[in-house]
Amino acid sequence: MSRQELADACNAVLARTYAERGGGQRWAGLTERTIGALERGEIRWPNENYRRALCVVLGADERDIGLYIDRPAEHGADFGKPESDFAPVRSDDDHDGLRQSGAVPDALFTPDQWRARMWNSLLHPANAEPVSAHDLQAGVVYGNLAYQKAWYNELHQLPTLISRAEALFQDAVSGTIPRAVKAVCGVYLLASKFAAKLGDGELAWVTAERARCFGLVAADSLSVAMAAYQTACALAKQPGRAAEAESVAAAAADVIATHKQHRTAAYLSAQGALLLHAAFSAALRRDSRAAGRYIQTADSVASQLGRNGNELWTAFGPANVHLHRISVAVALDDNPTALGFADRMDTSQLPSVLTSRRAQVHLDLAMAHGASGNSDPQATLHLLEYERIVPQAITLNATAGQLITTLIRRERASQTPGLRSLAQRAGVAEA
Repeated sequence: MSRQELADACNAVLARTYAERGGGQRWAGLTERTIGALERGEIRWPNENYRRALCVVLGADERDIGLYIDRPAEHGADFGKPESDFAPVRSDDDHDGLRQSGAVPDALFTPDQWRARMWNSLLHPANAEPVSAHDLQAGVVYGNLAYQKAWYNELHQLPTLISRAEALFQDAVSGTIPRAVKAVCGVYLLASKFAAKLGDGELAWVTAERARCFGLVAADSLSVAMAAYQTACALAKQPGRAAEAESVAAAAADVIATHKQHRTAAYLSAQGALLLHAAFSAALRRDSRAAGRYIQTADSVASQLGRNGNELWTAFGPANVHLHRISVAVALDDNPTALGFADRMDTSQLPSVLTSRRAQVHLDLAMAHGASGNSDPQATLHLLEYERIVPQAITLNATAGQLITTLIRRERASQTPGLRSLAQRAGVAEA
């Protein structure tokens, strides 16, 4: 994350915490300058609310992120460790009240429930409460962090965000339209990537198209590029449309490469992400040469970027290029090559927030082992590791569910240890 993105994420946590406790705003808000001062050690011990927000967003305690106080801490005190993974701290009464109102589900929604709720918010938007562009953007930052951490229960308000996005755009006055439009675009980009995760290519396409429209209204080339990326993802989820997905991603990458700011980190990241998806789409249609060309170009772009970053929530950098080499090899059914690439992969190079991307390699390797039918135990082990890293994803990721179904159907007299219990947790019916 950039300093501003980290500040926005912390402010979103603070806003939600105070709103859910029923109190008024009692903080000025973190800024990019404040984050810089923390990094340089000019501020060593921010107030309790700021410390907790930083710990929640970064998934760490105060020691891990280098905060310290010049006087001894109280004996036995909780040294800033978040009480829950990514949610603002709530009391038991808060949880009960929110559950009764339907704001926080007792358990993760099923894929069908998620799809129904998102389609309903698109087709039948309810009268949403007024919201500012700043608050909507804070919700987008919070949602993207939750998505990349694979904490999907934190996305329960995504349908509400969609309704509020439409209301914000309709009510925006001339002076606030540019910021409002970008915030609305961000909501639809988030909705599209989550719909793709659920395996709903049509829903992912509709939301990506709305993101593209708002990006065009905002005249923001990066928003349009990321909408093209999500469009390609949506098309790749639909049978027989891999060539279209490749064309959309490659064309958008070419446009970004000619922009006057194409050497900046954001534009390099957008171009690289589009090239990686073009490579994957080419692999889906079994064109190894085209896939290889896209990968090589993306590798060159990653070298120009020079680091493993997360600009525009792309997770782009040299490590992600290597991860895509594995994904492309699996899509090409070149499983020995995929396994060879995996032997040289170090996922610790990825930024810490990218839990979902770090887990993806295990899903890819499960698919590689499962493709032959002779390595089902190894496939199951990688699925179990995928579940360990991102436990909420195993019930929502369409690809994981399809692979588990395949392994269950193929299982004969000799049962694979752990497979059937995994299928039960993933909500996959036994054949």
